[in-house]
Amino acid sequence: KELVMGNVNPPKHGTALAAQQFIDKLAELTGGKTKVIHHHSGALGGEREVGQQVQLGTVDFSPMTTAPLSTLVPEMSVFQLPYIFRDYQHVYAALDGTDTLQKYYDAVLDKKGLKLVGFFAAGYRGIYGHFPVNSVADVKGKKIRVQEDKILVATFKALGMISTPIAFPEVATSLQTKVIDSAEGGINTFYHNKFYDIVKYVADVRHTHQCVALIMAKSSWAKQDAATQKAIMDAAKYAEQWNRKFILDEDRGIQEQVKAKGVTITKPDATPFRQATMSVYEEFYATPAGKDARKMVDYILGIK
Repeated sequence: KELVMGNVNPPKHGTALAAQQFIDKLAELTGGKTKVIHHHSGALGGEREVGQQVQLGTVDFSPMTTAPLSTLVPEMSVFQLPYIFRDYQHVYAALDGTDTLQKYYDAVLDKKGLKLVGFFAAGYRGIYGHFPVNSVADVKGKKIRVQEDKILVATFKALGMISTPIAFPEVATSLQTKVIDSAEGGINTFYHNKFYDIVKYVADVRHTHQCVALIMAKSSWAKQDAATQKAIMDAAKYAEQWNRKFILDEDRGIQEQVKAKGVTITKPDATPFRQATMSVYEEFYATPAGKDARKMVDYILGIK
């Protein structure tokens, strides 16, 4: 049978490569009986649109960044809380050390018509734009594109910036026309989408380490027989392991590749950024989703 995957990223992006690993492994495990057509590069729309199509069952799979996914599942905002992850090892310990996050989000997504298949790591995020950032003072009053997530809007507002939620396919044009001064995003995403042709400054602030949920339509999952369901989960596990190594390998060289394109990378002290954004946690806990998901925040922060 043929299933459909919608993905906002271009083919060489780590998330698209991990998704392809999943697709190839699933075909192998099912002896070629389950084929997934990979619509990458935003061919089916932005992440929120694709997420809604997965909910409706018109698209079967999507590797969806947890920020736009939080517009459909507010509990996903946990992953965008500023500086919740210290580094990659912390991300991997949270995702792979126990099944705590998987179990919690499996139940939460199920209520929204979605099946959680797995989690990919997508790299740390920074600020890229038309101006250099050496301190918090440099960002005040600047317009920044953020993903469609209330926590990210609140985070950059706390830094004194004008947060502007924009869907990913519109980011390049918004930077070109200077509707925005900057954008928050992955350094790898910056590189693979050739944003270095538009802006020449990247600030390595690492406010989040991006996670991506591999989701499936609950209705589509229910149609698969037990053997195919097992193959889907096994293929996801394989792709997750591939992804963990890939991101670490990519991270070693990505900044040099960006610099080779004539981009200046600054590394401002993260402490003032962290201190300025701590109030965002309380804002999240004040929401119904935040109140429920606080146990996941405590779990992540408690990992040594």
